[in-house]
Amino acid sequence: FFFTKTMLSDYFTDTTTGAILPLSSEYSRYEQTTVGAFFCSAIKSELNADVCVINGAPIKASMTYKEGTMSYDQLKSELPFPLKIIVMEMTRQQLKEAIEFSRTNIEKGKTATTLDDGRVERRGYLQTDFEYWRQTDTSCSHDNEDEVITVALPRNLLKGFCEIQPLMSLYEDLKAKNALPSEDDYIRAVDLIVRYCCKDRWSNFALYFIDGSLSREEVRAAIKLLMGDEEPSDALVEGMIEAMDDDSSGGIDEEEFKQILARIKRQS
Repeated sequence: FFFTKTMLSDYFTDTTTGAILPLSSEYSRYEQTTVGAFFCSAIKSELNADVCVINGAPIKASMTYKEGTMSYDQLKSELPFPLKIIVMEMTRQQLKEAIEFSRTNIEKGKTATTLDDGRVERRGYLQTDFEYWRQTDTSCSHDNEDEVITVALPRNLLKGFCEIQPLMSLYEDLKAKNALPSEDDYIRAVDLIVRYCCKDRWSNFALYFIDGSLSREEVRAAIKLLMGDEEPSDALVEGMIEAMDDDSSGGIDEEEFKQILARIKRQS
């Protein structure tokens, strides 16, 4: 498996009832889900953003993982398309308005299913990371709604996909200021999530740690083994090395590897 609830165990407990939450992507177009929160939390961590949001439309599998684990193949079923993630600056108020809009409006010309309990399908329903979700649940508010924060999100939302008007307005403002990121300035969501999960699987890399260091090709081979023999992308390999290569040598030396294993031991 690639993800297990033990990686973010504190967040799988309902803060009001104390009940254990399942790992599930069911109804991602209708409500906040734990799979949506996990994806956003992983991306937020990897990009050092303040918040991450992903709309429900690209989360496809609609599954509950009864064992609380998700494999790499299941991750690909959840996110089958190359969801391109960018990081943008916006105020807390702008983010709040975008989330509220996505959860209360339906795109023009689109049909929406209404469930028996009254929940309405919305392709643009914004999933958030666990921390933001918990703050919302506990009515935690920030004194400064004008504070500028960094938000990771799919770039197509800025261009009008799902017609989330506050994000479209932000796009027009940035375009007028010539401040939009370049078309190549993105990272695939799947790569970011895999990178996040691999960090807690570094003990598996010991098989390749023979000559006192891990080269780029050895990191690639270790990731490939974890991914069921599928070839990892160059961006994923480079991201894994960059995250752990403190001295910028292009590989992982013995001291860096020991630090990785020590961190895993502390978190377990």
